[in-house]
Amino acid sequence: MTAGPGYGKTLAVAAWTRAHPPDGTLAWLAVDDTSGVPSFWNDILGALGAAGALPPDSSLCDIVPGVGFTEQEVDLVIDGLADSPAPITLVLDDIQWITRPEVLESIHHLIRRQPERLRLILITRKASDLRLQKLRLDGRLTAITAADLTFTRDDVIEFCVRARTEVSDDDIDTLLERTQGWPTGLRLAVLSARDDDLHARVAQFTGQNELVAAYLLEEVLEDLAPTDRRFLLSTSVVEVMTADLARTLSGRADSRRVLDDLVADNVLTVRLSDRPDWYAYHPLFRELLADRLAAENPDAPADLHRRAAEWFVAEDDPISAIRHYASARDWAMASQVLSTIALPLVLSPQAPALAAALAPVEAEAGRRPTVDTLLAAAIVAYQAGDFEVMARNANDASRLLRDGPEAATVGTRIVIALTRMVTARHSHLEDIVASCDAILDLVSEVPRSAVPAAPAYALIARNNRAIGMFQIGEIDTAAADLEYSRMAAESIGMSLMAMAAGTYLTLVDLVRGELPETRRRVEEIAAVASRRGWTRQPQAIALYAAAALMHLECHELEQADHAVALGRRAVAGGSDTGAWLIVEAAAVGIAIARGDAYAVRAACRRLDLARSRSRSLPALLSSWHDVVTAEARIVTGESDAVIVESAGRARDASYADSLARVVLAKAYLAVGRPAEALDTLGTTAEFAPYRLQVVEAEVLSAVASAQLHREAVALEHIAAAVRLAEPVGQKRPFVVAGPLVAGLLLRHQRLAGKESVFLRDLVTVCGAGSSPVVDAGIPIEPLTDRELVVLRYLPTMYKASEIAADLFVSVNTVKTHQQSIYRKLGVSTRRDAVDRARERNLI
Repeated sequence: MTAGPGYGKTLAVAAWTRAHPPDGTLAWLAVDDTSGVPSFWNDILGALGAAGALPPDSSLCDIVPGVGFTEQEVDLVIDGLADSPAPITLVLDDIQWITRPEVLESIHHLIRRQPERLRLILITRKASDLRLQKLRLDGRLTAITAADLTFTRDDVIEFCVRARTEVSDDDIDTLLERTQGWPTGLRLAVLSARDDDLHARVAQFTGQNELVAAYLLEEVLEDLAPTDRRFLLSTSVVEVMTADLARTLSGRADSRRVLDDLVADNVLTVRLSDRPDWYAYHPLFRELLADRLAAENPDAPADLHRRAAEWFVAEDDPISAIRHYASARDWAMASQVLSTIALPLVLSPQAPALAAALAPVEAEAGRRPTVDTLLAAAIVAYQAGDFEVMARNANDASRLLRDGPEAATVGTRIVIALTRMVTARHSHLEDIVASCDAILDLVSEVPRSAVPAAPAYALIARNNRAIGMFQIGEIDTAAADLEYSRMAAESIGMSLMAMAAGTYLTLVDLVRGELPETRRRVEEIAAVASRRGWTRQPQAIALYAAAALMHLECHELEQADHAVALGRRAVAGGSDTGAWLIVEAAAVGIAIARGDAYAVRAACRRLDLARSRSRSLPALLSSWHDVVTAEARIVTGESDAVIVESAGRARDASYADSLARVVLAKAYLAVGRPAEALDTLGTTAEFAPYRLQVVEAEVLSAVASAQLHREAVALEHIAAAVRLAEPVGQKRPFVVAGPLVAGLLLRHQRLAGKESVFLRDLVTVCGAGSSPVVDAGIPIEPLTDRELVVLRYLPTMYKASEIAADLFVSVNTVKTHQQSIYRKLGVSTRRDAVDRARERNLI
């Protein structure tokens, strides 16, 4: 049994022998640093005799180890044990105290010749000197180590129950974290809280605890060589270390050997299983060492922390470097590492760790604000989603620079510029592009040797600039820059920024009307976000905005609702106000698609809340907001007001203009002014290349033409709309365009000659699939009196010549009336004309 001090090795064996008494006799020897082989074997024989393992006639009773007691005499003892009438279990406890090689060799000789009647239980802190590997290979060794003796969560619960100590689940987690399952640590934690609140004591339980310190000083530190003690003290400033880091801190070239010896000797030191070149001290042990270091040499900790920080900078671990500079209270160096190396990590999964490392610097800003501490506090506020505090801290730092004697470093200027970019994304959306250009100008002036993170800063600025260009409406420019940013971010491991670029590319796909590509990209990014636990990251808001709009266009309203809910959940703590506004615009669209005026008003209130966050909006977002708001007002009966506010605006070929013209046409149709709707829409070619708007313009043109009794034209427009919508699965324009669409779709279905799944689904969702009289309400050109007379003859068996004779007109006149009737009823045969006339109660 091998484990460090405090693992309960002796207690474990004693408990086992009580619970499962071994056959025969049990002899126990607590070993000390004996004077030699004779003394050691004399103690063994004494322990055997005290346990009653030596009958009066045993040859062992005659052996008295003396000065000449060698391996030959040891063989006499072994032979005597072999002749024992009953099995013997011999426990040798604390073997680590044996330092004489000849004594260890005699034990090894006993093991080599171990009699069948003898069971050996060896208890030690280190097994390296016993040479037991061959026994292990031969299957003769059962090894119990610290890993077996470490308390599990269930063990801790049972221990607290037996100690009659009430603990919460959080207390148990804290105990496990602080003690790492070290049995003595748990016992001391409970003892230290016996007369106090355990919850409060557990939270404060450290290596400086009086009981812990006393135990470790007596059981561990006092037995170490002075050189090893100095090594432990100097390396206690780091939580984990490599041999190279230990050499940097201690100055010892043999650091790897020292660490390996500490592990082998179970001096509360472990080699990390997932990183075999790294070592760590038990947390309580390390805290005691750090406390002793500060007490014995108060100036040493700061110097050692700086050395550690410099080592971590060289090893490309800026977060650990910041943590050690902060521990040394070197705020300027912590800020320098932040601004020149570490800041891009705020856009990575390491962001919480970076904020935690900066926490002491942030706390210092509350006591003694400087440029360095204020900028660190600004980054912590950013990570916490408190953008107002971030901006305030950055502005205070900027004022100190302006009013102070020292010139700002380029790293400091970049950090301030980055906070202004974040402020623009959050509440000054119209300034995004300009703020990013300012960062790019700064970065272009600095050599990479001065600011290693400069390429990352340039990439951050370029990505955010692309987002700003999208929000302005420069779709093609935004698409190219976003694709570049996505690929570049992936190549350097900035995965969250790569996701942010990808989410805005889904919005680009949607604006371009590429719904299948939007769906593919949404599903791909959503899978990555789910796998990596990023579904609530602010960078995902644009993903949910695109998903909501895509599902809305495809009339998948339940899925659209879900995407809106996910987007709202991700908004908390996020700076992407533009994407939030798009999410809320999608929510208004969903309510409109359902025809729920109450839900429309409620969704508009949330949209206005998102709009109020930013001082003003860039062109595309402003248009999106205004168009959705106008469409909501049409639903709630304010079409005339929408016309007054929107009519007369100049036309252009932008995406924003296509949205505005569509909604104005809807307003005209809502108040019965179809001619002005058609004039507003113009030709569908004017809406290219925005496919979704082309489809909606065709649908609205069909409705307007039907209202003007131009049924053939209406059918042409509805056919064009179906032809464009089918490849991308777009259904929303048909659903929200009013009841006339149902009849037009049904008639198109009859005249198309072939029926697709998309068209059948479209007819169903528009309400035209449940009744044979669904298009009865479509206006037709009125029949003349003479045509009505001819119509009444069609159900009869009369031929055209007979009808002509009966009406005293020519056959050609009857045929002309028939063709006109067919055209006005939208049919091509006499039987269909009769059916349609009966549907409309004309006969």
